[in-house]
Amino acid sequence: MLCVLLFAVIYFGDLDKELFFAINSFAYNFEDKLWAVLTNLSDGLISFVLLLPFIYKKPQYIWSVLLAAILFTIFGQTIKHVLHIPRPPQILAPHEVHLIGPDWGANAFPSGHASMIFNLAGVFALTTSKKWLRIILIAAASIIAFTRVAVGVHWPLDVVAGAALGWITVWMGLKLAQRTPWGWGSLGQKILGAILLFACVVLFFLDYTGHENIMREQRIFALVFFVFGFIAYLKVYKQKES
Repeated sequence: MLCVLLFAVIYFGDLDKELFFAINSFAYNFEDKLWAVLTNLSDGLISFVLLLPFIYKKPQYIWSVLLAAILFTIFGQTIKHVLHIPRPPQILAPHEVHLIGPDWGANAFPSGHASMIFNLAGVFALTTSKKWLRIILIAAASIIAFTRVAVGVHWPLDVVAGAALGWITVWMGLKLAQRTPWGWGSLGQKILGAILLFACVVLFFLDYTGHENIMREQRIFALVFFVFGFIAYLKVYKQKES
């Protein structure tokens, strides 16, 4: 409901471009590397790696987010290719956009990165009874989602719509996961865990985000989550053997 309200205020108030300039110019106050690190937390592969340490105790979280990601990809890509809304670098002059990293081509609406980070935050926020934790998760997801505007590749409306789509699809993902427990059973844990461990290896060696200046941070991230993820993954096998 908050996303719908915010979307309406921005759209009917014709504030989209004005907010873009305000947020994007604010990025000049900090190092580009900071925005690159924050915005890549909403990348699909990185977000899934963040879940790897939960492969032992909360494998249903990973399965829920995977189902949700499939849903928002289908819905989001359909909307993107129907509307064909250009990204800021495509319609604004180079001096008007503080672009950090690649411009990601066409089809801005909705933001897939915003959907992904709200998938990640939502799987925890919708399963906890602690209100303070929900507030922190939603606030963190909102900040990370709006870095897509700070790096110059999305309009504010793209982010708000992506956040709403991510929240809705993760709710759907949680419901679907309850009906398909085989997705996070013994075999599911082993398969998903192996895939995510391999994803850590990919992140360690491959610069696929287009932000070459943060490869050191990306490698540290990959190494840390590989270690903690591998420890959790070993517990999956020990549990089954016992």
